[in-house]
Amino acid sequence: MKNRTIRFRFFMWLALHTLIIFILIALALFFFDLIEFLQHPALLEEELEELMVLGIVMAVLFPTGLAGAWLVAKLLLRPWNAMVVQAERISAGCLASRIEVENPHDEVGRLAATLNQTFDNYQKLLDRLHRFSYDASHQLRNPLAAIRTHSEVCLKYPRTEEEYRGVIGSILEDTDRLSRTVDQLLLLARAAGGALREGLTEVDLRKLAEDVVREGQAIGETRNIAVELKAGSTPFLQVGVPDLLREALANLLDNALKFSPDGGRIEIGLSKTTDGFSRITVTDSGPGLSPERRLSVFRPFERTSGSGKESVGLGLALVADICDAHAGRFGVDEAPGGGCCFWIELSAELQGMMSTCRTALN
Repeated sequence: MKNRTIRFRFFMWLALHTLIIFILIALALFFFDLIEFLQHPALLEEELEELMVLGIVMAVLFPTGLAGAWLVAKLLLRPWNAMVVQAERISAGCLASRIEVENPHDEVGRLAATLNQTFDNYQKLLDRLHRFSYDASHQLRNPLAAIRTHSEVCLKYPRTEEEYRGVIGSILEDTDRLSRTVDQLLLLARAAGGALREGLTEVDLRKLAEDVVREGQAIGETRNIAVELKAGSTPFLQVGVPDLLREALANLLDNALKFSPDGGRIEIGLSKTTDGFSRITVTDSGPGLSPERRLSVFRPFERTSGSGKESVGLGLALVADICDAHAGRFGVDEAPGGGCCFWIELSAELQGMMSTCRTALN
């Protein structure tokens, strides 16, 4: 019974009900004729003929009823069968295809729409994985190739102690760059892989921003860059993963420090939007971005020239993924006095998500 199709089971269900109805009709007519016979014994032969005709009619109608049941089962399950066939085609590799939704309001249409959304998400994940794998392998290959080149050159001829120190220093710089790249790749994977389920809690964004600003001020002092926080004195609570939110804000500030000129100014602000989102802004006094660059600056391994500092282009991509993981929004606008205003907005709906997660754990 386990290997039988839904159509066969549905047909058997209809056939059984058809048989029961025929039996009930036959029994009803039989008892009706029996009562007639008891009241009029002389009509025995006529009653037998009627029962014989009834038997013949039911013998003809029963197969007809079975055929009708099979046809009804086929018609009712045709949308489901078409959905299965199309899903099998997509599973076999036709990822661009989708299930046709005839009526989006019935059960079949709602299921088809849900499956199509799942296939869309899967397609986006595959595309992102392919692009990310290619870019990541390229970024990891460069420092590894540099380490190998420095090592081979160093071993080719005898060197003085100072020369060995210089080569080892270059190798350590490449190793440090490789380590930073790997750490950022792991954070990207964590942000996109359900990190919210691990550490969702209530965070004071004001306190978090104060810690990040304090570190930024120490770096900014070397170039006379003023780093200020405008967030008031009251707690600014938001549900999220503290480590990821800190990383996102630190990356925005690091990006602002790279592109702000000596003697510039960076301002970090906290506010609430009209639709309840927590908004974090990082405004710098750098050269700004063209509208075209604003659309691509959050992509992985995208670099902006002019900073004078080496970067693998993962900082803003981390911000985007962390923001997505928190059901938020992100973007960059032109600052009023020139430069850029990077912003992220975090949804208040995470409070309900945290309550759901705690309920599930309990």
